[in-house]
Amino acid sequence: MTIKLTSDEALVLSHWLESLQMTDLSRVVDDPAVWAPIRRIAGTLDKALSQLFAADYDQRLEAARQRLRAED
Repeated sequence: MTIKLTSDEALVLSHWLESLQMTDLSRVVDDPAVWAPIRRIAGTLDKALSQLFAADYDQRLEAARQRLRAED
């Protein structure tokens, strides 16, 4: 299966998944079978996104969020 995301979508989703994984997943995701795919998607995004390690990551993330909100 292939899922295509824009760089903005990937960056915002990666940040959200990271935040999700930092919480108690059992409180948010009631089926432990879903945890493995969540972790796999997050790991794939982490490997693909060099922006995660940029000094201006916070600014890049906010800019991506603004562009995606403007699309609605």
